[in-house]
Amino acid sequence: MSRKYDVIDADGHVLEPFTLWDDYMDPQYRERAPKLVKDENGKERLLLEDKILGSRAGFGGIGGVGARQGVVAADAMDYKDGRKGGFDPHARIPDMDLDGIDAAFLYPSLGLFAGAVSDPAFAAAMCRAYNRWLADYCKPYPDRLFGIAMLPMQSIDAAIQEMTFARKELGFRGGFLRPNPYIPA
Repeated sequence: MSRKYDVIDADGHVLEPFTLWDDYMDPQYRERAPKLVKDENGKERLLLEDKILGSRAGFGGIGGVGARQGVVAADAMDYKDGRKGGFDPHARIPDMDLDGIDAAFLYPSLGLFAGAVSDPAFAAAMCRAYNRWLADYCKPYPDRLFGIAMLPMQSIDAAIQEMTFARKELGFRGGFLRPNPYIPA
């Protein structure tokens, strides 16, 4: 008997733990992995390929439900203070149940900055690491959490290889390309 889905979150986002780069990235790329740093104003930003990325407001509000509406003071939050379900699938399911969501298709938050990477091989390594982590995130709830593979936009061949890997090895059924490169402000 197949599961019935009444409400599907087609644009769910995870909050990637920074341990994913050490745990999932191929060793030859780990030194270049993204790092969360504080800028001159004390706001958390992303250091990637010698570029400081992200909003001047910092990353505190990314996982703060209600930050856009002003319910949560995003400027007072750190990234790690985001909604626990963003980092942990076991915490996400009760949130989904509370909201009446039967299933979620999941996309990155910080991973969206991979579009700022100029080296196609490094961009592909970032995607591979993220996709491996996302597969593990979704694994406990295969009928509720559906990972959407992050594909490198820097190389068509690398994107095809990553989608093939994500489908055959990780069981993903879809992939995405960020529609534009991320250009630092």
